[in-house]
Amino acid sequence: PATTPATQGAAVLVEAPCRLYADAAETPASPQGGWLVVADMPPEADGRHGEPFSGDAGRLLDNMLRALKLHDGKTPVHLMRTHRGVAAGQPGSPRAMAESFAEHAAALAPSVVLAMGPLAAQGLMQSGDPLGKLRGRAVPLASVPGVVGGVPVVATYHPAYLLRNPADKARAWADLCLAADQQASSK
Repeated sequence: PATTPATQGAAVLVEAPCRLYADAAETPASPQGGWLVVADMPPEADGRHGEPFSGDAGRLLDNMLRALKLHDGKTPVHLMRTHRGVAAGQPGSPRAMAESFAEHAAALAPSVVLAMGPLAAQGLMQSGDPLGKLRGRAVPLASVPGVVGGVPVVATYHPAYLLRNPADKARAWADLCLAADQQASSK
């Protein structure tokens, strides 16, 4: 496959997904279906990667998901973190995006994937276009072994970016509404 800017240099790595709002539902929903949020992890000054949704960025993401009524636990929401790195293959390290994403996406069988940030969007949409050109539309997930083809991917801004650029919050909300429409139409 052609190398895109998202995959040049250091490998794009993802960590295992974690379930958000799992304890909110009185009866646990199936882990399959629902939303898979794949989000860029911001690099720290010392070269490590911080939490993608700590502090104000975390509160903003929570507010966004609550506005879509995803906090009740009835619709599964999983979060996968992605970043650039060279630690692939070391014990306990994140794995290369394509390999790890395929494995987890097959197990979760999401009905929509929300890519938050340029690294996640470019990797999942297999494009070198900037985030501004990738957002605002649903693109079928490229062929991932074990995943039903055509799962829509919607790209949007990362909450940390929105805190620095509040004028883009309306565009991000439109992206989330587009993702919600895609998820609703897949039921």
